[in-house]
Amino acid sequence: MTALLARAFGWGSAMALVRLACSFLSIKVTAVVLGPAGLVLVAQFAGLVSLLQSMLGQGLVTGSVRQAAACGADREARRRVHATALRLGAALAVVAALVLAVGAVPLAAWLLADRAYAPMIALAALAVAAAMWTDLLHGALGVSKEVGLIARSTIAATLLGLALFAGATHFFGLAGALAASVAASLAAAAVATATLHWRSRGMALRDFVGPFDRRACRQIVGVYPMLIVHGAVTPLALILVRDTLASSLGLDAAGLWQAAWRLSEAYLALIVSSVTLVFMPSLGERVGQPLAQRRQVLRTLVAATAAAAAAAAAVYLLREGIVRVVFSGGFEPVAALMPVQLAGDVLKIAGWILCMALVATLRTRWFVAITLLWAACFVAGTRVLVPQLGLHAATWAYLAAGVLQTALAAWALRGLLRRPRAVPPGLAQAATGAPVAAPARVVTPGGLTP
Repeated sequence: MTALLARAFGWGSAMALVRLACSFLSIKVTAVVLGPAGLVLVAQFAGLVSLLQSMLGQGLVTGSVRQAAACGADREARRRVHATALRLGAALAVVAALVLAVGAVPLAAWLLADRAYAPMIALAALAVAAAMWTDLLHGALGVSKEVGLIARSTIAATLLGLALFAGATHFFGLAGALAASVAASLAAAAVATATLHWRSRGMALRDFVGPFDRRACRQIVGVYPMLIVHGAVTPLALILVRDTLASSLGLDAAGLWQAAWRLSEAYLALIVSSVTLVFMPSLGERVGQPLAQRRQVLRTLVAATAAAAAAAAAVYLLREGIVRVVFSGGFEPVAALMPVQLAGDVLKIAGWILCMALVATLRTRWFVAITLLWAACFVAGTRVLVPQLGLHAATWAYLAAGVLQTALAAWALRGLLRRPRAVPPGLAQAATGAPVAAPARVVTPGGLTP
């Protein structure tokens, strides 16, 4: 398991670095060709796709990965899970398509400031469906522990998407950029399909064809309340924090905080991408094994938090140079925001690991409550502290929200994380699945064996 986690960190880091480089290049292309207004409109369109994908697809993928991993070596059972997930995903994609088709005109007027782009809003349904299919394929590869294939597929799709986006934006302007955003999602789905079909040893496309399993469906749907909340609350909290800073301190100040947040996202993506590859499948394999789940959660928590702390320390020491290289001289105040922001990042990773353990163990009420309280603390803390701390209010509120999230999640998992009491050897062996030796035959004075 340690070797798998190390390999996942390596591939996850590679994916995150490629995504980061391509992200900056796409921003550069958009800014040069379309200007600031175009940059905002493309981001709004991408945000719509991301929001729908997150709300509809996160629960689908997380639930199917958990259930497929719990099936172990039973490939037929895993096939029923994957086939059921595909049918659920298709139904959700149809619902998304209908909603976008009906709301295309008002959404285009609101998000893209022009009703003429209503057809692009309708086409966003294709991007959502393609992204859900890609995530299902990558989740299946994660269950079969083929993390290298996930990374190669993601890297190839990212590079292809950048090429499509840059070319279409250069030749066709905003319409080309929006169409290329959809095309990039379709290309990623095609790359993932080809990768699984031609390179995977543990999965095949036929594993997604099978009967609909009602029990698997109920188990997959069971994680949706948690992940719908997660998919909607976090983006909304960030929007409200930015709005608070902009209305109280001005757009320039809000931009400085956004720059600090972007740096955090960049280096934390290295850790999140790595852990995501193996954490949920590993917990799924240990369903019904509390001791094994405890070891897996603690090992991942220590490894991920240590990696976040090491990365945060490096960023802290180099923060002034990083700000100058990544941004410009006008962003120098960002360096002063980084110390508290970096401390919050370490807590964010710890809280995230624990909250994913809540998802894996189906502690729905705890997950939803903690996610809502995190957002409330972050947003309310920013608003309360702005008059006293100015721009630093958001970083201190972020740190406080991280403390709250980590403490509550640890409390919710106390039964799982607590060191188990000593148990008789036979029970301990039974809990781990090891063979239990037959008790010695002892004859009592009455001639009975106890």
